[in-house]
Parts: sequence; C-alpha cells; structure tokens
Amino acid sequence: MRFYIETKIKKAVGYIVTIGLLFSLFLSPFYAIAQNVDDLKNQQNAIAQKLEQINKQIAAYQSQINVTRQKKASLANEVSVFNAQIASTELQVQANETQIEDTNLQIKELELQIEVRKKEIEDNKKILAELVVQLHQLDGASFLNLSLGNSNFSDFMDELQYTESVQDKVYNIVQNIKVVKKRLEGQQEILKLELKKLEELKQQLTVTQDSLETQRRQKQGLLDQTQGLERNYQKLLSVSKTEQADLQKEIDDLDSSIRAKLGNRTISVTKGALLMPMAGIRTQGYGNTGFTALGYSFHNGWDIAAPAGTPIYAAADGVVVACDTGEAAYGNWCAIKHTLETKNGTRQIITLYAHMRTYNLRGGQTVKQGDLVGYEGNTGNTTRLTLGPGRGYHLHLTVFDAEGFGIATGKYSKTYGAYSVPYGYTYNPADFF
Repeated sequence: MRFYIETKIKKAVGYIVTIGLLFSLFLSPFYAIAQNVDDLKNQQNAIAQKLEQINKQIAAYQSQINVTRQKKASLANEVSVFNAQIASTELQVQANETQIEDTNLQIKELELQIEVRKKEIEDNKKILAELVVQLHQLDGASFLNLSLGNSNFSDFMDELQYTESVQDKVYNIVQNIKVVKKRLEGQQEILKLELKKLEELKQQLTVTQDSLETQRRQKQGLLDQTQGLERNYQKLLSVSKTEQADLQKEIDDLDSSIRAKLGNRTISVTKGALLMPMAGIRTQGYGNTGFTALGYSFHNGWDIAAPAGTPIYAAADGVVVACDTGEAAYGNWCAIKHTLETKNGTRQIITLYAHMRTYNLRGGQTVKQGDLVGYEGNTGNTTRLTLGPGRGYHLHLTVFDAEGFGIATGKYSKTYGAYSVPYGYTYNPADFF
C-alpha cells in the first residue's frame, strides 16, 4: 500500500515540476514574437514622425487659407485659396494613407498578441487536464489508507502536503486561464475597434481624393469663367453675393420666427457637455460676427475649417432627427437630438452638422458620442458659386433648442433644386464645449 501511495505522490511531484516549467514556457511565445513586435513598434514610430510633419504642413496651409479669407475678395486671393486648399488636400491624402498604414501595423501587432494569448490558454488547459486526472487518482487513496500506510506522522504530513500542492497548482492554473482569457477578450475588442477605424480611414481617403478632384475642377472653372480677368471675377462675385444673401435671409427669417415665439431662453449645462465634432480652426463664431459683407447679419453657429474630407463626429449620445442633401442653404446636413443634464433637470437640444461632403447617418438612427457623422465639405450656400475667400471647406455647427425645431422646404428650389432648411431657437455653442 505504501509503495502505491509513494508512486502516486512521486507522479504528483512530477506534475508539479511540469507546472513550474510550464510557467516559464508561457513566456516563450512572447520571446518568439518579441522581435516582430519591436519591428512593428519601430515602423509605427517612423510613421508617427512622418504624420507629425504632414500635419504641421497641413496646419500651415489652413492658417494661410484663414488669413487670405480675411482679405478683400479678388481673383488673386480666390486662386490663392484654391491653391492652398489643393495643397492641403494633397497632404491630407498622404495623411490618410499614412494613418491606414499605421492602423494596419497596429492590427498586425494585436493579431500577434491574440495568437500568443490563445496559445497560453491552450497550454494551460492541457496541463490542467493532466493535473485534474492526477488529483482524482490521489483522491482515490482515502485519508485512512494514507494514514495507515505511513510508519510515522511526519511522512503522513508530507504526503498530505504534496496533495495540497497539486490542488494549489490546479487553482493557480484556473485563475491564470481567467486572467489570460480576460486579456484576450480585451485585445479582441481593441482589434474590432481598429478594424472599424481602418474602414473609416479608407472611406475618408476616398472622400478626400474625390474632394481633391472637385477642388481642381472648381479652380479651373473659375479661371475659365473669368478668363483670368479681375473685372469678370468682380461681376461674378456680385451675383454670388446676392444669391448668398437671399439664402442666408431665408435661414435668418426661419430662426427669428421661432425666437419670437419662444422668447429669450437660457440653458445651464456643464462645460464640456458636448464633444468638439471636428478638429480644425474656428473661422467664425456665433452672433453678430462682422461678416455682413457675406450676407450674415447674425451667424447662428460656429464655422470650423479643416482639410477637405476631415471626419466629423457626434457631439453626444442621441438620435438622428433627419439628414438631407441640397445645393443651397446648409447643403448636406444631419441633425441629432440629445438629452442633457442641467441644474433644473434634463433638457433636449439638437446639434446640426452642415455643408458636409457626405454623411453616414439616417433619420431615427441611435448614435453614441464620437460616432462618425460624415466628412467635411463645402456643399450648399458655401459653393453655389465658389467666389470670395470667405467661403470654402468647413463644418457649420449649430446648437438648437429641441422645442420649436423644424425643417422647412427651401423656397428657392426652382433655382437650386430640392433642398431643406433646419431652423429653430439657437444657442451659442461656446456654452456647451
């Protein structure tokens, strides 16, 4: 009997040694891919430096565009804006391609790490299965048989200790499997996000490339229309200003009608309640901003300029009220309703994202803060005739009170084709960001 028990215990000890070796082997997959990961990290660092340089160049062009837009409208200034926009967009295409390359590297690294995690779990499970079998065999030798098979109490306690050690190893491996599995699940979720990001970057690249071609055509169209003569440009500019003033008045009148019904309103929310929807330069603020020469007696939101095709994100969780396209007013736009906490309970507002090149949402859709809304463009009232450096690629952002919000059919549809105009009681976006 004693020989049988000692044999079982020796086997248990053998498995315990095996477990010790296993924990050292768990690290071997990491060593196996360490060089690959290091190579990926070096490539990512090089890409980050390249992207930083591209973004600095883009920022310089955007600043140049912003400065030129403040100058008197002239053919030379208009061409200068086009040239800067085209150069900026060309760089944005490079930036998109670089970001895609970087995201692909991150996905590759995650896939390597996931492969290692899966191997860890499988190795753990194999040893766990062997230990469970051994523990079952040890449990088959009853406590009484163990005690009777030993000549002294010390040997008996040693044998019990070996049994407890096997049990401890079983417990430790189970816990280790749980930890590794949690890491694996976390990395798989990150991989899903990176894959989604990759698809968005590819879509952005397509939009940016399309925008670049549009800018080149518009520049050539301007030169063809004016025949390179300033007097021809000024004639076209005069017509364009009249058209823009009419379209702007349509927006102002609709907003004013709701303000007259609702009276003065205030809303008290925490600063930062909304996420800035797009990275860029704010070129025009809210209210009487001094852009009356461009047809603005009152600007009902913010204008944020960025390279063509820059992604636009939802400012907060919400539900899409509507999206529409058009050649006038707000062009391609989406409106999202949000419920915000205030000092006096909840209030509902609507954020409007206008002049987009394309949008990704549909009416009734639920969105989360940071979800992709669309891509920056210059559709609508910015480019019926792209004359005057005050216009160009930008996001127009308006914050409406949900009460009184409406959507009107454009009254100049015979001239510009079908379009619609969101309207309502507006707030200064500065109160929310």
